[in-house]
Amino acid sequence: MLSNLKHSEKTGIWKPLLVVILLFLVAAAFKIIFIASQGILPKQGEGIINGAFTLFTTLGILFFARWIIVDTPLSFLRRFTITPLLKTLTSLALYFIAAIYLLHRLAGVDLTPLLTTSAVITGLIALSLQETLKNLFTGIWINTERVVAKGDWVNIAGKEGRVMDVTWRTTRLLTFSNDYIYLPNKLLSEGHVDNYTYPSPLHIVEIDIGASYKDPPNKVKDVLLHVACESPYVFKEPKPEVYLITFGDFSIQYKLRVWINDYGIILKARSDLHYSIWYALKRNNIEIPFPTRTVYQYQMEAKGAAVDSIGVYLRKINFLKPLKDEDIGRVSATARLEIYGENEIIFRQGEKGNTCYFIKEGAVDVVLRDERGRDSVVSTLGPGNFFGEMSLLTGEERRATVVAKKDSSLIVIDSKGFGDVFKNSPDLMEKLSDIVATRSLELEETRRKAVTETERFETQKAESKAILDRIRSFFKIKG
Repeated sequence: MLSNLKHSEKTGIWKPLLVVILLFLVAAAFKIIFIASQGILPKQGEGIINGAFTLFTTLGILFFARWIIVDTPLSFLRRFTITPLLKTLTSLALYFIAAIYLLHRLAGVDLTPLLTTSAVITGLIALSLQETLKNLFTGIWINTERVVAKGDWVNIAGKEGRVMDVTWRTTRLLTFSNDYIYLPNKLLSEGHVDNYTYPSPLHIVEIDIGASYKDPPNKVKDVLLHVACESPYVFKEPKPEVYLITFGDFSIQYKLRVWINDYGIILKARSDLHYSIWYALKRNNIEIPFPTRTVYQYQMEAKGAAVDSIGVYLRKINFLKPLKDEDIGRVSATARLEIYGENEIIFRQGEKGNTCYFIKEGAVDVVLRDERGRDSVVSTLGPGNFFGEMSLLTGEERRATVVAKKDSSLIVIDSKGFGDVFKNSPDLMEKLSDIVATRSLELEETRRKAVTETERFETQKAESKAILDRIRSFFKIKG
């Protein structure tokens, strides 16, 4: 359909030229008749034929000039696109010139009194319609200079929104609150105009964050950059940047600067970054401090109690059941609790890893990417499930991508805790390898079925489309 539309647009561009050729042919025919009839027809007849020649020649020149000035740039010279307002004004000017010329040549009208009278009338109109004319000429300036155009995100006289239309008198905006605002065009020439779309749609979003003095600046910077790179709204090039702004009374102030390519998503981009920053700082034990003038108290959880609490959950993991209580204690000592927000990526397929995750609360999706680069969710895991045990014990690359389906609390088990355990109990490695191998085969079977199902669905879609195309071809129905 898109190709048909483009074809019709190209065809429509040449239609006015066909009219021009037809007018010139008619004019040429009258000229031939005029030459051939000289001395045969009376003077009045020759005058009518000559007048017809002048009429059709003038119309041909008029339509050709309009095609060259108005229509052709609109289609071929994209840099010099003529807006509807300027197109109308140019056409009216050409029609006016042609009408004046024909009145003079065919009717013998003396243009001097007419132009003098029209100048006086124009002066009176200009005095009485100063504001309207100011808006009109500003509208022309807007269109010729490309200050704003339909679809641009702008800020005019403190009013922010998307340009829906530019007429000879007003510019119409649609705000973020879904309200329409009609602004007189004179505001664009008299005031300050911010255009967030032209000449480039790239726009910087800045977010200020405060972190405590105990957190190393480079650590904070790395966390913020990681959050920015994971956001679906942020451009990877130009790269996000983090600046240390100042040392405040109770925190170090940082500024995260990222690029987006559509000002219309700025609220979504800010919100997504704020959500992700909170979870990322929480996971990395980076504190967002309270003001020093606020007195707050909280009960610190004892380290031993935290280890015991984690140990309770670790005993629920199947492949850790062969571990003794003292071994569970060693593993718990290096484990930690991490919180992930909805749609946050916990790890990606192909990444190196040495940790395993136990789902305390929430749910995660296991996403597998096949050889064609297609992603499919092969399973959803809830509380009590675990994942990543192969990387924990072997350090191999992640076999799938895991994404938080909703806010989730995960217990992260680090491989550091297993070093002493395996040294003290070498036979434990064989037991764990048997359990992990069984689970690995089960997961591989699940992945294989998911991939097979996806391939079957894709094949069915392709076959359905092929049959649909044959039906349309048989009945000669365009898609």
